[in-house]
Amino acid sequence: MRLWMMLLLALGLAGGFNWWSKRAPSALPTITADSGVSSNGFIPVEMPGGTPRNTVLVLAPPNCPSEQAQKAEALIQALKDHGIPVKRGSSISFELANPDAEQRAAVDRTVEVFKQGAPAVFINGMGMSNPSFAQVAAVYEDSRR
Repeated sequence: MRLWMMLLLALGLAGGFNWWSKRAPSALPTITADSGVSSNGFIPVEMPGGTPRNTVLVLAPPNCPSEQAQKAEALIQALKDHGIPVKRGSSISFELANPDAEQRAAVDRTVEVFKQGAPAVFINGMGMSNPSFAQVAAVYEDSRR
């Protein structure tokens, strides 16, 4: 009797795995080269609400000793040292009323950048996860023109 139960359990798990591997891919957009990726790796996004124009928004966990949070702090300090306005945050929200398809796609790209890991950086409608200071500075200068 125990052998039959183990066999049924194994068949059930194998069937579940087979179904899971053949299901439709995730509905979240993937970031590809045709998404409008800049030469610095940033992609067009919907800016999180409350972000002033010409200000770099850096999102990372607050008061965290992790390597990602330390990278965010170092990036913020480098931006300040070079006179680039920066705002730090740890979450995103949007202020959109009746968004069209293009805005919804931009929001999806923003969320995708945020989910890739800290620091998530947003500048004048462009976003990237874990960029270098040079990438941020270049996009900041390009987007101000």
